Amino acid sequence: MKFGLSEYWKPTPSKIRKIADSISAAALAVSSYSFAQNYKEVAFGILAFAFIGKFASNLFSDEKVTKS
Repeated sequence: MKFGLSEYWKPTPSKIRKIADSISAAALAVSSYSFAQNYKEVAFGILAFAFIGKFASNLFSDEKVTKS
């Protein structure tokens, strides 16, 4: 598994993708509840965290690291 900006357009491992999607879905639910309870700063913070996490998950790729 490789990590880096050059790996963004390559396929993401399914395990990493499932974890990131689960965290994103949970963050959306918590953010919606926070927004409904008038905690707007918390809601936007959680959404920002989810966005950054989902973006970071795309930086992983399935390619094997080769040692030279």
